[in-house]
Amino acid sequence: MLKLNTKVKILLTLVFLFNACSVQKMAIRYASDIFDAGVKAIFSETDYVMASSSIPANLKLLEALYNADSLNEKIVTLLVQGYTGYALGFVEDEDPQRAKFLYKRAFDYGINFLKTKNKKFSKTLDSEFEKFENLLKSSFTKKDVPILFWTAMAWGSYVNLSRDDPDAIAQIPKIEAMVKRSIQLDENYFYGSGNMFLGVLLSARPKMFGGDPEKGKEYFERCIKISEGKYLLPYVFYARYYAVQIQDKELFEKLLNHVIESPPHLLKDAELLNIIAKKKAEKFKGMSDELF
Repeated sequence: MLKLNTKVKILLTLVFLFNACSVQKMAIRYASDIFDAGVKAIFSETDYVMASSSIPANLKLLEALYNADSLNEKIVTLLVQGYTGYALGFVEDEDPQRAKFLYKRAFDYGINFLKTKNKKFSKTLDSEFEKFENLLKSSFTKKDVPILFWTAMAWGSYVNLSRDDPDAIAQIPKIEAMVKRSIQLDENYFYGSGNMFLGVLLSARPKMFGGDPEKGKEYFERCIKISEGKYLLPYVFYARYYAVQIQDKELFEKLLNHVIESPPHLLKDAELLNIIAKKKAEKFKGMSDELF
């Protein structure tokens, strides 16, 4: 995914030169498979700067494919994952407002696809919580986990940067329900990140505002267990949200030091995720006086 090869460029040309729907969709399907394989390449990249500079161009190429076939689930999922991951890994710590915009873009791609794909989902999205929760249980299966999880993560990440917006905060129960459903269907998806994200959602808010830090702690530890401690991001968010929420500076420093001292190659074929975790750990450690 770092650099599109000649095959992808030819396929993109075919998409826009041929009007025949079947030809377009065949080319798009093949191109999306190459992009899907490219995600593995970006995750294994060990140069943070190279990864950061290469992702935006590839997201724009994915958007070109999306414009030609907006119902292609693989393309939509890659877009939602791509914008969410880019905002989380390379933007949020330096420019929260821009990250918020990118999370919203990711969420819009995901939620519009889900609403188009499932009319019942569209109808219950704005209805009472119980109907929405029941719909998730009855209409989503294991194959839906990627689009369900990444849409929820984009939505939740947007809300996490919009804590002064009551309307955004009011959506947290539905976001949690989407993540919980993805966990029920495939708890191991993306190194157990569903558990990590529930940990963030529950630990970022005090109890008076619906948070539950102790339950959040359980989710962080579950994510760590699933990855056998090789995935470093849950340690970082465990420190940033749970330890800060309960004002345990000793735990905060212990968790971040563990990440800083751990080699990124612990997570085979996804070193970039751990490199991002280590950068975040360094940044948060430097914010200790502000947070405690």
